[in-house]
Amino acid sequence: MLDNMAVELAKRFQQLQEERTQAFHQLDQHHKIFLCHAPEYENGFDEFKKSVSQVTDKFREISCEIIRIKEELSNDPSKLSSLIERVQELEEKKLNTVVDLQLARQQSLDNPGDELCEKNADLIKAGLVKLEEQITETLTDVRYEIVEIA
Repeated sequence: MLDNMAVELAKRFQQLQEERTQAFHQLDQHHKIFLCHAPEYENGFDEFKKSVSQVTDKFREISCEIIRIKEELSNDPSKLSSLIERVQELEEKKLNTVVDLQLARQQSLDNPGDELCEKNADLIKAGLVKLEEQITETLTDVRYEIVEIA
């Protein structure tokens, strides 16, 4: 594969990764709005469900395109394909962890003063921070790989 093509695919991956970051921010904002309805969550549930569905669709679109990029790079001698695969794995874990954190935050909000609920949310948040650090490190490796093949 031409290095130029690999670089272009890698740059597209970076754009998609930025879109995914924005989608995570949207998901977080929708959840914060939903929590404002506490303890009468049913008042905001339909809107939250609709918003989550839209963000989920966006995640799916991004993921499908990133998988196509990874496959196109699979025969490239660079490390880009394996790095992109690593980011995908970490992002999947991140999404699951974000959902766990949202549930833990809701549980903590519903049980004020329950130290176990708060501790659980804090532990999940710490795990999320570690995942985000791993993602950042892998994305840095992607940038270095792009410079190396450009």
